[in-house]
Amino acid sequence: MSNDMLETDRLQEVSKLRYVLDVMERHINHLQQTSEEQQHEIVEMKRNFWDGVSLDQDDMFESYVSVMQQAQDLANHERVQAHAGKLLQKLNQHKDSPYFGRIQFREDGDDETLDLYIGLMSLTDDQADTHLVYDWRTPIASLFYDYAAGPVQYRTPAGLITGEMPMKRQFVIRSGRLEAVFDTGIQIGDDMLQEMLTKSSDTKMRSIVSTIQQEQNAIIRDDSHDVLIVQGAAGSGKTSAAMQRIAYLLYKYRNSIRSEQVVLFSPNDLFNDYVSNILPELGEANMSQTTFHNYLEHRLHTRWQLEDLYDQAERMMRTSAQAAALQAAAPSIEYSPAPMKSDDPAAASVTARVELASARWKASFDFMQVMDRYIDHLTQKGMQFVALGTPKRTIVTQEMMAEQFYGELADWTLTGRLHKLQEWVNQYVKRWAKAEEQRVYNKLLKKNQYIGTEQEMRDISRKQVRKWVQRMRRQIRVFGFVDWESMYVSCMQQLGHWVTEAQPARAMGDNDLPDTKLAAQIGLYTAKRLTEQGILPFEDTSPFLYLIERAQGFHTFNHIRHVVIDEAQDYSPFQYELLNRLFPRSRFTILGDWNQAIYEANRVNSVEMVQQMFKERKTNIVRLTKSYRSTKNITEYAQRIVPDGEPAQAFNRSGSAPRLYVVETKEERLATAVKLLLELERTGAGSVALITKDEATSAYLFELLHKQFPNIRQVTKFTRQFAAGYWVMPSYLAKGLEFDAVIIFDADQTSYGNETDRKLLYTVCTRALHELHCIALNEPSSLLPSL
Repeated sequence: MSNDMLETDRLQEVSKLRYVLDVMERHINHLQQTSEEQQHEIVEMKRNFWDGVSLDQDDMFESYVSVMQQAQDLANHERVQAHAGKLLQKLNQHKDSPYFGRIQFREDGDDETLDLYIGLMSLTDDQADTHLVYDWRTPIASLFYDYAAGPVQYRTPAGLITGEMPMKRQFVIRSGRLEAVFDTGIQIGDDMLQEMLTKSSDTKMRSIVSTIQQEQNAIIRDDSHDVLIVQGAAGSGKTSAAMQRIAYLLYKYRNSIRSEQVVLFSPNDLFNDYVSNILPELGEANMSQTTFHNYLEHRLHTRWQLEDLYDQAERMMRTSAQAAALQAAAPSIEYSPAPMKSDDPAAASVTARVELASARWKASFDFMQVMDRYIDHLTQKGMQFVALGTPKRTIVTQEMMAEQFYGELADWTLTGRLHKLQEWVNQYVKRWAKAEEQRVYNKLLKKNQYIGTEQEMRDISRKQVRKWVQRMRRQIRVFGFVDWESMYVSCMQQLGHWVTEAQPARAMGDNDLPDTKLAAQIGLYTAKRLTEQGILPFEDTSPFLYLIERAQGFHTFNHIRHVVIDEAQDYSPFQYELLNRLFPRSRFTILGDWNQAIYEANRVNSVEMVQQMFKERKTNIVRLTKSYRSTKNITEYAQRIVPDGEPAQAFNRSGSAPRLYVVETKEERLATAVKLLLELERTGAGSVALITKDEATSAYLFELLHKQFPNIRQVTKFTRQFAAGYWVMPSYLAKGLEFDAVIIFDADQTSYGNETDRKLLYTVCTRALHELHCIALNEPSSLLPSL
């Protein structure tokens, strides 16, 4: 409790809290009674349903009306009970802390000063006809987040309201007890933030409604833009603010949008679990949660195996290390698809650098233009088809389909042609089926040993043909008569030609794109990998789907009203274009930190480039530069790793300085990690992450530690649930999470020695709330700032 607050003020706040809690308890008792009464009525009505129904044989309409009336009465009782149950759940959820803020407001031209308490839900005292607590999402509650005491204004559906705010106050209430009170200025007070931020990390991400900052409130209440793009420093609260934005929109537009019409695209299922509590905490049902890779798996029915983002990350780490080690063997790139000798370092170096160039280029605007040129060319020639038929007979040949596509249907657009061809193939198979049934029937007639009626022979003929027809129709329905894989391989084999044809403009910031010769080498490398290994690299998954969607027509989900994209810096232009087309009637909230752009398959280098992807929509860019997660010591240390990156201002919360431990042997490195774990365990750290650069080192470390620390857990790409405790994980899976303490197990030059590792190292450092420890074997990473 602040020292300058009068004792009378404190007593008044305690008295107010007791009054509010009494009213809540009265509401709870009344709702429990209502729910029980409704349940009793529902049981009785179901038991005696037909007793109240008038059945008149002479007037069936009257009987029907009687039945419908009984059903309507039952439905009304069930609705009342459901409403009472939902409200009862919210009251029980918030009775330990019914509000967190208080403001006084006097409207211009009005002598009365309103006293407003703000919480997670509205509360009224029906007996006194007074409004005790205002929901934080109401228009007037925005004053609490946006202004200091003095002149204020807020917007309502009726217009702009101006006035004076004499006082703003914050509370810490736990288990129904008033523990702290803060009188605050324009920002939610530092005292309150210090109180919240010094806590240990929780099992799940929590809502921060009581400490929403002015810049976060602008994100939450922005409902005038179709696309809101947020560049937020690590720990700036962008994800939590986005969740609260959804809660606000569900509240404000509750008659036109529901939680099932909102979808979150997150980096992985572990992160989905981590943020799963926020909306329920705010009294709203959870939105749908997925990942872009889940969508790729849903849409791509291909004979190739799909590589995911994390397998690509591992591959790029290995390839980068190989390319750096072999650079001197082949300073220039001259790739050949011919078999490589196992002992030829020059060839290995070239292959590694072509692979790196391929991953970077295929996630660029430049490559999208190349794909567009190839797809446009398909209207003239190049479409490849799959013959349809039975195991013994071909019914529709590739030549027949190509003749229709480039002959009879030549005047249609590419998409129109495919759909018309689909209709033609369906009709052709239908005619064949009819003729085939007759052929089988005639064959049965010639079999003297078969004795049956004509109808039985017709049924047998139809059954034999139907299984093949059904198989072909399933294939036709999903455009399985088009050989998408062969077309993509063909595009890769002629990639140099398509680069020349496209003459792509390089105005989007792609300064290190390949020339025609290198593009041709990338194409040959990709075609060889696809045909020989049968794996579709992650950098090719979105371009491959883009080819299919542009040709056959983009899928759409018109019922979705809002899409949240987290970790936006990890999305390529292809992915943004696919999402833009997938949700044509949706608004977007897009969150990212370009300081954490750690993947090769990312070429949207800034928020402005994302904005270009949605240029047909009304967009707004917001930057959150203040970081609240880590101590000032950790935030400023991490910021020095990316001196030319997006700015991040540290919140003034001091702590221990990051520590660097340089060891000479692997045994000493392990011993240092064990010592740190034991110390953190002794001091009560609730969550600790031991972060290694890659999956192999993570698995190795987990095996060494789990016997001594049986509660330690390992994070892999298959991990689905997050909980407090001690974890071992690879660097790229730590994104989006936070821990009381972080131990970077391999912060040395061997692991983080390339410029491409800079943002990855920054990312793992910014996972720490209170303590950061770096262990380096022999030589610390040159990317680490000096301590």
